[in-house]
Amino acid sequence: MSLIKQLFASSYGKDRPDFFIWYPKGTLASEKKLLFKIDFFILTYGCLAYFTKWLDQANLSNAYISGMKEDLGMFGTEYNLATTCFQVGQILGPIPANLLLTWIPPRILLPGLELLWAALTIATYKVSTVDQLYAIRFCVGFLEGSCFVGVQYVLGSWYKRTEIGKRTAIFACAAYVGTMISGYLQSAVLAGLNGTNGIAAWRWVFIIDGVITVAVAIYGFIFFPDTPHTTKAFYLSEEDKRRSVERLIEDGREERSNFTWDLFIRAGKSWQLYVLTILWMFWNTTVGKVANTVMQLYLRYDTEHTWSLYQANNIPTAINGFNIVMILVGNVYVDATGCRMTAVAVNLAILLFGTICLVAWNIPLGLRMVSYLFAGLDGPLSPIYMAWANILCSGDSQVRALTIATMNSCGAALTTIIQQFLYPVTDAPEYFKGFRASLGFVCGMCIWVVIVRLFEMRAVRQQEENVITGEEDCEADASVRVPSEIKE
Repeated sequence: MSLIKQLFASSYGKDRPDFFIWYPKGTLASEKKLLFKIDFFILTYGCLAYFTKWLDQANLSNAYISGMKEDLGMFGTEYNLATTCFQVGQILGPIPANLLLTWIPPRILLPGLELLWAALTIATYKVSTVDQLYAIRFCVGFLEGSCFVGVQYVLGSWYKRTEIGKRTAIFACAAYVGTMISGYLQSAVLAGLNGTNGIAAWRWVFIIDGVITVAVAIYGFIFFPDTPHTTKAFYLSEEDKRRSVERLIEDGREERSNFTWDLFIRAGKSWQLYVLTILWMFWNTTVGKVANTVMQLYLRYDTEHTWSLYQANNIPTAINGFNIVMILVGNVYVDATGCRMTAVAVNLAILLFGTICLVAWNIPLGLRMVSYLFAGLDGPLSPIYMAWANILCSGDSQVRALTIATMNSCGAALTTIIQQFLYPVTDAPEYFKGFRASLGFVCGMCIWVVIVRLFEMRAVRQQEENVITGEEDCEADASVRVPSEIKE
């Protein structure tokens, strides 16, 4: 088989199922019932928690253009510095949080950290200086850093490789829903609460956001199910718990979960830690990381057309809607076919087209609107890459937790640098440096995703050779077991 055909082949090989949307053909009724319970409680809490995280994150940019800039005297790069403080917290928070998940039940740790960031979000309404804003944003970022990687770790602990993509996609959609609703919330508050009790509209948004987050944290304390080996969920029977463990063993994803201090040595010897982290860093360089903000500022400061404040807040939410649709379509396709590289290639082609249009800049208004949508279509790649990481790192839950957290922290670090130096608000709306740098990084990601695939193919060949010779070593490759691959 030619190299190109191998790169784009289904990861299910001869075991590829018939196309399906949610359950593969032949799934037993009892299995569907179990999956429904797991899906409902993991995804409701995970999505709600991630929704509140992004509601808070998006509220900062909406608040900035809705009065915070003037109230706090943010006339230079103060907005970028506030974003940087938040990102630094996000860089430092995920790794310790994910390692703690192997000691502290996710049902306690994740909602507990969420309750703390809810309190700080509410406190944001009282800030009177930009220095106070910097401090709060750092602490909120540190606590919120646990959410994405923690839920990703839990998702990878429950689902088979034919199931995880769609669930990760639904979880990822919560970010875009949160960003969309933030714009609508800001508009609603501007219309209805501005000045109520002497509080400006942008301050009211943080209060409402914090109250919503408290409710979600309480829900998590009660219903989030931990992991299959440790769950005490009242809605799962003993048979459900036993079957949840068996399912992953059947999928070739049985894991060692005992913590030992050689974790960092095991992770350091694995190719997954380095290769996947670089891939995730490339993903964090797209225009999509700042798409809503750069489009908002374009509409706000467009000298050729007139846009109201409501339009500036609401029109960019089309980027989120487009991402949601494509996230679901792309990841259903990957789960059903195993053709991950095909979905990635299509997404990267769209990103390239949109980013090239923004670099060109002097284009018709209609094409400019499309270019923001296309250049901001980074969403489908997030669940594809994270599901891929959960699969490739199967076999050692500690290494998997560390790898996912390291990916996220390094990606957040790169995003911070790019936002600070390539996308300062003072460069709005053209972002001469930012758009060109993002284009170069997207081209780099096109090359690196092929490298990841080649590493995966090599690992599969090695595993198959070990099976044939009867010398399979479960400790090899940092205890990572790679799923079966298509054969020649």
